Amino acid sequence: MTEAQLIAKADLALSDLISTGGYMQTEQSNRFMRKVMDEAVVLKEARHISMARPKMEINKIGFASRVLRPANQGLISSPRSAEEGTRALSRADRAKPTTERITLETKEVIAEVDLPYETLEDSIEGGAIEGTQFQQTILDLLAARVALDLEELVVLGDVTNVSDPYLAMFDGVIAQAVSNIVNQGGDPMDPALFASMIKALPQKYHKLLGSFKYYLAKVKEIDYRMTVAQRQTQLGDSILTGNANVSALGVPMTSASYMPSSTAILTMPKNLIIGTQRQMRIEFDKDIRERAIVMVVTMRLAMKYEEEDMVVKAINIG
Repeated sequence: MTEAQLIAKADLALSDLISTGGYMQTEQSNRFMRKVMDEAVVLKEARHISMARPKMEINKIGFASRVLRPANQGLISSPRSAEEGTRALSRADRAKPTTERITLETKEVIAEVDLPYETLEDSIEGGAIEGTQFQQTILDLLAARVALDLEELVVLGDVTNVSDPYLAMFDGVIAQAVSNIVNQGGDPMDPALFASMIKALPQKYHKLLGSFKYYLAKVKEIDYRMTVAQRQTQLGDSILTGNANVSALGVPMTSASYMPSSTAILTMPKNLIIGTQRQMRIEFDKDIRERAIVMVVTMRLAMKYEEEDMVVKAINIG
């Protein structure tokens, strides 16, 4: 097959992309997004909100303190504007709801991938990967990498990071947790640490512990599994020989990519809000001077805790 024929065949294999102005078909785009979500633990379990603008305010309302008072049992007096001696509560004793706002502000992330003509030509000539199959192979590989990159930003994002502009885009789940801190002081992870984390959580959230999770590094999950496995019990045997989920004080633990081994987070997964102004967009173009097909992936997203005091962060775990 001549060089002209190979290039023509490569062009034909990508004609479904070029003819649509560089946009992927809907089915392909949906599959790509689902694969990204399945590869990222924290990102997948968070609550997702679509945003029509770069900024969104989410309003919260509730009663932060006691509303009940001893009832006045005196006689009804007139006019009611007289505060003292009436059955109505004084204005100082009347309750009103408190309101708060969460502001989400999106940042844009981008990835560019070049597919040189030679790569397409060799793949087509070899016959192993042809047309859309090769295209899907590239997308699958890209999806796995994008998933890890998004998880890295969500976990390790820190606006004070001066060495990595990507991680400095916004604060992630670790940097945003500032209210409830448990310092392990370099000691190894043990059951007492998990007890301290639960005790550090405001008591009003204890009734929701069934919906909470510990997020920690995989190596720390293995350490705790080994601790449980050493027990001469049926539970110890099942942990050692199986892959059953492990819990500490009734709260399950999940290993998360990029979670440092010295840190652990306790929170409700849906307490983390991921706002997306632009869902994952994949576009294609043809650069004839570089002799390559260009793939561009973009997304605009933001993240915040709904209730920051619903998070406990353990630090300095040995």
